[in-house]
Amino acid sequence: MGNELRRRSDRVERGVILVLLVLFLIGAPLLAWWAGRSSYLADVRALEWEQDHVFRVEAVLVTEPEMLGMSDSRTVAPRAARATWQAPDGTPRSGIVQVSKTDRRGDRIPVWVDDRGVLRAPPLERHPVGQAVVVAGAVLLCLAVALAGLSAIARALLNRQRERAWQREWLEVGPQWSRDRQ
Repeated sequence: MGNELRRRSDRVERGVILVLLVLFLIGAPLLAWWAGRSSYLADVRALEWEQDHVFRVEAVLVTEPEMLGMSDSRTVAPRAARATWQAPDGTPRSGIVQVSKTDRRGDRIPVWVDDRGVLRAPPLERHPVGQAVVVAGAVLLCLAVALAGLSAIARALLNRQRERAWQREWLEVGPQWSRDRQ
């Protein structure tokens, strides 16, 4: 036996909330697991690729370092110099490398190259498990926000319907109530 004061829109609202809650409780763990696992596997693949294709080699500075660009008293411009190094296959290479303030001509500095010997940035420090946890958490948060948004939309539509129903009922009852008071 239901509450006589509960409107049909109240039952619909309760049903919508229940469905969205069940969707979150069932979908959230599955979606978080899938997203976390995908992120973890992608990070592990990237780490393996970098281990196979990115190498640290020693470069020898062949010119004195110079400042790149303009420098004023508030900023420190990076320094660069021409250097030579060997590609992983033994081919000699040369190019402009960024150096520290203390590096001089003839110094050996570490640089990162790809398998053809082309300079590149050092590999990123990767933490596949940590990244997977962050991705899973972000997916959970996005799912919660999306379902909360759907709930808000459903409530807004139901509230609009309730206001119209209330207005229709008032148009019927209001004139009778006003006449009785006169």
